Amino acid sequence: MSTESVLVLNATGKVGRQVCRALCEAGFAVHGTTRSANSHLPALGVNPVVCNYTQRADLDRALAQTGARKMFVITDFFGAAKKSAALELAQGQIAIDAAKAAGVDHLIFMSVADLEMFDEHVTHLHAKVALEKYLRASSVPFSILRPCAFFENLDDPANWNPLKKGVVKFLSLKPCKFCATYDIGRAAAIQLKNPAQWLGKTLDVIGWEGDLTQVAAALQKVSGMPVKAKLAMPIFLRRLFLKDIHHMFLYYEEQKGPRGTPEAFKQILPDALSAEGWFRFHGRYANGEPIAPTV
Repeated sequence: MSTESVLVLNATGKVGRQVCRALCEAGFAVHGTTRSANSHLPALGVNPVVCNYTQRADLDRALAQTGARKMFVITDFFGAAKKSAALELAQGQIAIDAAKAAGVDHLIFMSVADLEMFDEHVTHLHAKVALEKYLRASSVPFSILRPCAFFENLDDPANWNPLKKGVVKFLSLKPCKFCATYDIGRAAAIQLKNPAQWLGKTLDVIGWEGDLTQVAAALQKVSGMPVKAKLAMPIFLRRLFLKDIHHMFLYYEEQKGPRGTPEAFKQILPDALSAEGWFRFHGRYANGEPIAPTV
């Protein structure tokens, strides 16, 4: 079991929580940035580090305080960067520069599958394209994880899509490639434990492929009750109000992206979560009730 220290940025976010969980399970000493001393991180086995991960001085202090020489970097276009590609780019560069100054020996950057294939309308990916280039030129030892659509988007109350009994909603009815944020963390653990294999490399995180009807069938199997598949909003409203996301989905729907496959990812992580597996792992509806019937 490794006892090496890893600093996870944005550890209390949707991805960060599960990355921390997976890294703890893999035996790392995990330190997670949080803006609140009263975070839930200790309950996950994570050492909380009060830190604004978008500020260089805070990151320098966090790296010095923890002694971490491994780092998981997440940039947040919609949250911390306030939907500004320029601000997200600056924040990502701060993290990379801090890692370089601290002598980090393995930085994992979370990007997006098929990043370079989306059109100019998908503005929330512009900074990540630039950050991949910046990281490659930085001399910081790195690996890149490129996940696809998150299963967690099927239960996303913050974006008006809570998971409820008998129905599952998404922004497309067509086949899509999904992954669990937990599997992003498990993939990170694999890369950190095998630097000779993964330094300088990228990995697409794609656990399962299917359309929303198949997602509903998976939930029905786990819950034991009928489940309907519905659009979270009509396509014309998606196009009107979510232009950025709409164009991202056009790539999924019309060009059948991303190019990677679940089969390829399972060569690295054989037990990557399927839709059924994710519903069992997730365990609860948005209101807290268990998905699987109690015996």
